[in-house]
Amino acid sequence: MTIFWGLVAAAGAVAFLTGARSGDPRAVWSIYLVNLVFWAGLAVTGPAIAAMMQLTEARWSPSVRRIALTTAGFLPAAFVLFLVLVAGQTTLYPWVTTPVPVKQAWLNVPFFWLRTLAGAAALFGAALALVRALVRDAVPPDDARERARRNRLAVVLLFLWVIGVSLWGFDLVMSLDPAWYSGLFGGYFVVSTLYIGFCLLSLLTVRANARGHASIPPAAVQDVAKLQFAISIMWMYFFWSQYLVIWYGNVPVETRFFLTRFFTQPWLTLAWFVLVVGWLIPFAYLLKRLTGRPPQRHAPLVVVSVFGLVAIFLERVLVVFPSVSTSARLPFGARDLAITAGFLALFVLSRRWFFSQFKPVINLPHTGH
Repeated sequence: MTIFWGLVAAAGAVAFLTGARSGDPRAVWSIYLVNLVFWAGLAVTGPAIAAMMQLTEARWSPSVRRIALTTAGFLPAAFVLFLVLVAGQTTLYPWVTTPVPVKQAWLNVPFFWLRTLAGAAALFGAALALVRALVRDAVPPDDARERARRNRLAVVLLFLWVIGVSLWGFDLVMSLDPAWYSGLFGGYFVVSTLYIGFCLLSLLTVRANARGHASIPPAAVQDVAKLQFAISIMWMYFFWSQYLVIWYGNVPVETRFFLTRFFTQPWLTLAWFVLVVGWLIPFAYLLKRLTGRPPQRHAPLVVVSVFGLVAIFLERVLVVFPSVSTSARLPFGARDLAITAGFLALFVLSRRWFFSQFKPVINLPHTGH
């Protein structure tokens, strides 16, 4: 399987390199950006969830916390991919060649990449530092000094995570269309990234149980599903808050962002798909799952988790592609799928590297609520 995933990653790299030199580099760099913010967000959100569990002293399943840490394997690769993004700045960001005078203090090339790359380095470094601290022991030892050190690392990571992921939303995505702005977009980006973090955690938890790598009780899996449910509601709340204010304000420079995506094809169909598959179906199932005893089989949870991941990936397509080009199409061509598959393969290979490097013991005893 390692050879297989390596070949898929290589094919994705070839598709990207040839596409970047083709006649339509905007589409290639757009799908690259979508994949970068999606997979990098997943990678850094796993340790952030573990940091939340550390600070709240969540002892309901130490194995779940260990599983959350494993996404950090992608972080070194993600930083290299951020460096590659610099080569596409003139293709993606119009303000690079045509500065916006009122925003030039913020949207200028040196400051933009300084805060993006330095922020990513600090965020990824804090995440890896927490991983090294938490991956060895199931729970903090009785040593108060060690517990305090881990708590400090968790606090630093969460501060950097909120700030860093917010800036990815503001800088990497919103500035694709420098005339449009939303003060809530960074927070929306954080919440939607946290949503896919819990979707992936549900998948990895069920998978670890199925493969015998962990023995996580149904009640603990149910707790992960509850968190996924709560964040799905928060995601839609942030979207609606942003949409409502802009729509009632009816300022053309703001509303045209939604008009393009909700009233023209193919974006209208994609927007409805994201709403129904990414929120309505998971919400309906997870709401039902909250009542009654935790089920022994988790196939429906796997399905709604995949729905959430796919929908947020397509939501990233929805916000990126129309901003880069008014004639953009849906990225379902062979080259687009090859680039996306390459990112997926690199993510899988990075988790395998994590297991070989840190050798985490996933199967830890359940300590109760």
